[in-house]
Amino acid sequence: MTKAVETINTIMSQKGFRRKREVAEYFGVSPQALSIWIARDDIPPKHLLKFAKEKAQNETKEAPQSQKETQAVINYLMRENVALKKQMESLSKQKMVDKTQTHKSDLIDKIVSESLLISGRVSDGVITEIEGKWFDLMGYNQDQLLGLRYDREDLIHPEDFEKTKKHQDTIQNSEGIRETKFSTIQRWKHGTTGEYVLLSMVWYVNVEEDRADVVCKPIDTFLGQESLMN
Repeated sequence: MTKAVETINTIMSQKGFRRKREVAEYFGVSPQALSIWIARDDIPPKHLLKFAKEKAQNETKEAPQSQKETQAVINYLMRENVALKKQMESLSKQKMVDKTQTHKSDLIDKIVSESLLISGRVSDGVITEIEGKWFDLMGYNQDQLLGLRYDREDLIHPEDFEKTKKHQDTIQNSEGIRETKFSTIQRWKHGTTGEYVLLSMVWYVNVEEDRADVVCKPIDTFLGQESLMN
């Protein structure tokens, strides 16, 4: 039995109606309209309100139960409202996270695109491989670097050269160091302008394999932007 039919039967029972036409007159509608309600299983709220008011007046003993049901509905709606607010807050936070991650991703892509790679021998410091935009960022073609030393004096700023040389000598002469990783900051001369460019350099050194891989990044353009990565 549908809800509409159940409600109509209840009205007929309470009012003593024998025909549905009488129910239609009770609601103030045509029998055709009542038939449509039954077919759709949907009695318009304003008509249900009339029946509900009369039912509340006639069934005073059931009022406490009705209040409980009403309160249960209110509590349910409040919980749903709280849940919806939490979902909205979560979506808002996720949107901010996605926006921040996108911004960080763009910056990381920029850093990676402006990173330079040098591979060479530890024993004599000779460059064997280079990768990256060396000409765009530092003004050097491959043939200007390959086969030459990465610790030569005409390339590194005088103040950094002595430190670099001392560091290289320590690695080459140490018997305990087989593999190490460290970072330095050096000023290298630009191949075209002759000006010194500040490079952040991360070294991966394997003494046993006589190999040094160095990831270099011009950091002049990134100074002051480190807070963006936090």
